[in-house]
Amino acid sequence: MSSLGGQWRIIRHYLSISNLNSEVEKLVQKIKPATPEQWESLIKKFERALSVRIGQSVDVKNVEQITTHNKVNATTVEETEAKVQNVKEKNDKEEKISQEGLTIGSEAKEITLEGLWEGLKLKKDLHFGKISEPTWKTNKPIITKTSIHSRTAYVISAIVTAETPECLLKRTEHFIEHLQQYPESRDYAIKEGAVRALLRVQHKLKKNDDISINKEVNGLVNEALALMGYTGPTKNRGPNILSIDGGGIRGIIAIEILRHLERLTGRKVQEMFDYIIGVSTGAIIAAVIASGVGNLETANQMYHTLSKQMFGNTSLIGGTSRLVWSHSYYDTDAWEKLLKENLQDCTLTECNRHNTPKMALVSCVVNSGSRLAPFLFRTYECGFRVRSVFAGSSRAKLWHAVRASAAAPTYFTEFRLQGLLHQDGGIMVNNPTGVGLHEAKLLFGPNNMNNSTVISVGTGKALNKHLDYELMSKGLAKETSGTSWKDKFNKILDSATDTEGVHLVLNDLLPPGNYYRFNPPLMEECAMDEINPEKLQNMITDTMAYIRRNQHKFEQAAAMLVRKRTVTQRVMDYVHLRSQLMGISHAN
Repeated sequence: MSSLGGQWRIIRHYLSISNLNSEVEKLVQKIKPATPEQWESLIKKFERALSVRIGQSVDVKNVEQITTHNKVNATTVEETEAKVQNVKEKNDKEEKISQEGLTIGSEAKEITLEGLWEGLKLKKDLHFGKISEPTWKTNKPIITKTSIHSRTAYVISAIVTAETPECLLKRTEHFIEHLQQYPESRDYAIKEGAVRALLRVQHKLKKNDDISINKEVNGLVNEALALMGYTGPTKNRGPNILSIDGGGIRGIIAIEILRHLERLTGRKVQEMFDYIIGVSTGAIIAAVIASGVGNLETANQMYHTLSKQMFGNTSLIGGTSRLVWSHSYYDTDAWEKLLKENLQDCTLTECNRHNTPKMALVSCVVNSGSRLAPFLFRTYECGFRVRSVFAGSSRAKLWHAVRASAAAPTYFTEFRLQGLLHQDGGIMVNNPTGVGLHEAKLLFGPNNMNNSTVISVGTGKALNKHLDYELMSKGLAKETSGTSWKDKFNKILDSATDTEGVHLVLNDLLPPGNYYRFNPPLMEECAMDEINPEKLQNMITDTMAYIRRNQHKFEQAAAMLVRKRTVTQRVMDYVHLRSQLMGISHAN
């Protein structure tokens, strides 16, 4: 309908035809303005009512003509009575009350004000079971690119004009929330000088760093800088990178190796390294260290709890039933509860508030219809106009990332997060050193990687028998059958979880003295879910023996990890920082 006045004129017309002209004024007082759709529905009701009345009058005239005609032709009385009966039945069907609240048929002339009022009421949507609402209430607002840019510029200017630490704290929180809500605003924020503004805040608070409120603001500034891909100068001569393999309960081997490095350097792991990457069991250790929630002792306690409560308390019947119904031998809910208790409820980017190393945890996406692909849970974003070849996200909780990275098939169920199905990252990348080097190069730059120190920590390898291919070929000639399905599956699994292939490539490509691989040989094989105390102790014994045999190699690695920055590097760092604060160079 074109206007409300036009709607009322049509209503008045139908009311006058229906002999209700005297009640129009009462109707106007009682009926409130309605939507155009409701007016159109009401007008259609009047049209149906009037059309039925007109049709009924025509039928009555036809009946009268037939009756007069039958008086002359008495021989067709029976036929005429049948026609009259059909007409009456048709009229009876039309004399019904519609669902819209109006009387239709022969009772149309009895239309009342109450009937009209019932017809104007909103009807319940029988399909959805609720009152229909206007579209402007249900449509989601569309945020334009211009609006996002305007808000980005506003939150940056709010940080610049903040005067007190309390005000800085609140406005930095708003800026972080804005970046997380609109990730596309990151590049525009960098162009608008957000990095420079945050560095100035950090420089201003450096004088009174002991005050608790200043520490809190500094932590938020670190998180905001990480979201924009900014990485400051490293603490040592070059980036120190730590990579930890997967391997289930054998993660205690990696803990013992890292403990020995702590003893040699006199520093904690989070103080030695600038970047940490882990997969599966290595993700557990990395998450504890690089999140600020604990240290190596905390990780060691988690492994003992995992061995006793998870692996040790599972019966054969219970595990088998879970394996059949949920494809997990162990209780996944109990595993998630253990992660929540130890890793708390912090997000990945919040790990930067504790001035800890940048971290990435590797999982494997196994959605149907697509190829297996590694997925990185990062505590950072890549730099300005820099993109990684690996898919990933920084908008997840820490325990979600560990749960996804350690979702070993048949041990625990797959983990669904943000539309993706995650399994253990060791399926694709059981030695994540290569992935870590790629990410570190994006963060610290290719020039700084020339002075990097890479430490790759394994979780033990079983001693292989000496391979004499001549004897093997002679033995194969005597065999009449090929390998079994079990042997085929085990060999495929071994090739997928191989860690030494990556080591051989990196050992040849990286400069001498920049790469160290520690992976103790084990005298006997140890399963991922081993609970036998004797076997676990033998595993630690083999690790300590390996450390003693390679003491010289450990000392070399420790010396590389604590190298101080040269005078030239410190001067260049100072000049670069001052140019960023003054706006001379582009801070990104």
